[in-house]
Amino acid sequence: MKKVLVCITIQENSKRLISKGAALAKELEGELHILHIRKGDTIFDAPNTSDLFEELFIYGSEMGGEVHFLCSQDIVETICIFIGNNKIKNIILGGSKPGLQKFGNIKEILQANFEDLQIIIVERE
Repeated sequence: MKKVLVCITIQENSKRLISKGAALAKELEGELHILHIRKGDTIFDAPNTSDLFEELFIYGSEMGGEVHFLCSQDIVETICIFIGNNKIKNIILGGSKPGLQKFGNIKEILQANFEDLQIIIVERE
């Protein structure tokens, strides 16, 4: 079974990435996985995080996805481990703001580690 991974941040804008991932999973007749990785030890350190967390969890579940929230000091490494452990074949990432490479060039890192991974970058609207 093909698996689609959507990497999100805790913000309203992530719903468009989840929608794109749900459409791709349906097209491929595959599974949808939605992943948020929070840097640090907890995902609840911002004032409105729990409300957005709940909203995205509900939305992702309604779209047929399995939602994963993890904490880590190394976001990119954790994404790579998740991809390997879950045999992900397609990943959807949001485009970063111009000039902002928060985690380095994640696309190049993923391509170097997973040659058969299909990477889709959804640019900001």
